[in-house]
Amino acid sequence: MIRDAWGGSEELWAAMADEALDKGHRVIHVAYRFTPVHPKMQALVNKGLVVYYRPSYKPVRGNVLQKSIGKAVFFVQKRLQTALHKMFKERPDVILYNGTCYSIADEKTLLARLAKLHTRFYILGHFNREDGNDLADAHTPIIKNAYERSKKVFFITERSIQKARLFLKANIPNALVVRNPVNISSTGIIPYAAGETIQFAMVGNLVTVHKGQDIALQVLAAERWKERAWHLNIYGSGQDELALKNLVELLGLKNNVSFNGRVTDIRAVWCSNHMLLMPSRMEGMPLAVVEAMICGRPSVVTDVGGHTEWVENGKHGFVAELANALSFGEALERAWLARGNWGAIGQQAHKKAMEFFDPHAGQTLLTLLEEA
Repeated sequence: MIRDAWGGSEELWAAMADEALDKGHRVIHVAYRFTPVHPKMQALVNKGLVVYYRPSYKPVRGNVLQKSIGKAVFFVQKRLQTALHKMFKERPDVILYNGTCYSIADEKTLLARLAKLHTRFYILGHFNREDGNDLADAHTPIIKNAYERSKKVFFITERSIQKARLFLKANIPNALVVRNPVNISSTGIIPYAAGETIQFAMVGNLVTVHKGQDIALQVLAAERWKERAWHLNIYGSGQDELALKNLVELLGLKNNVSFNGRVTDIRAVWCSNHMLLMPSRMEGMPLAVVEAMICGRPSVVTDVGGHTEWVENGKHGFVAELANALSFGEALERAWLARGNWGAIGQQAHKKAMEFFDPHAGQTLLTLLEEA
């Protein structure tokens, strides 16, 4: 249900679909249309993935009449739900819904159709907010019913399960944690690059309400950082890229910050960077943290989502209690003062990640979906 061409939330279902196609299963994906098609999606299509596109509203430029017509066309398309109709016409054995922990509440047509069928149904929820503000009161009974209808409700972290139980006021006995796949070619620790300048990295979509890159920039603009040898490399793209570039200019950090766009070779990132900064305001469990840990890099993270399930403060990295500049600044200061121990901390991070991550995440999910 992602409203972008690709994201971390797509990796698990895609890995599962890849395994399923190899086994000869017919796999149908109901998605929003994006141009150009992401390479990972195109690879699955080339392999046999069937895609039915659902309508997605895009603001129409023009006069009032043209905008009104655009909205009317979208309304009719949404009412017709032709993508879901095509999917159900195929009489699927299994339906997996992939979204946030609560976004299933918006899928009224899907849930109504499922109520009349015996199709095995699963929900995969990637994150929920710490404050519960992503859960509307009117949606609570819908989500609880959907969870009860599901054979399994998959979560990415144990903390997400606990938050869902708290805010839904439900036990969710069919909840289960599954792991996302990682995007690295090998799992060995990468030696630190030479040089006196510390290279920080932020890896993720440039969406500040989610990833909080602006928090780290505010911290690094403080007086104490002006005399320190550091550079920040920002990897990714997204809706807030221009705003972040403007913020870098405003804070006088232009000589200390680089925007490097999206990357596909994660190990190359950690060949030239020493520490991950992840000042997220909300999370499930970001792949960037897992990948950095596997490569032997410590992280400075906020206490949201699954961060503290993977990162123990002082042992695998450093944890900011809150997602704000004061708290993140304190955690980053602790990290800086301990930089002589980053190698040992990175080794502990690698060890923890190797215990936690699933090297066959796609096959694991497929096996769970194949269970009668």
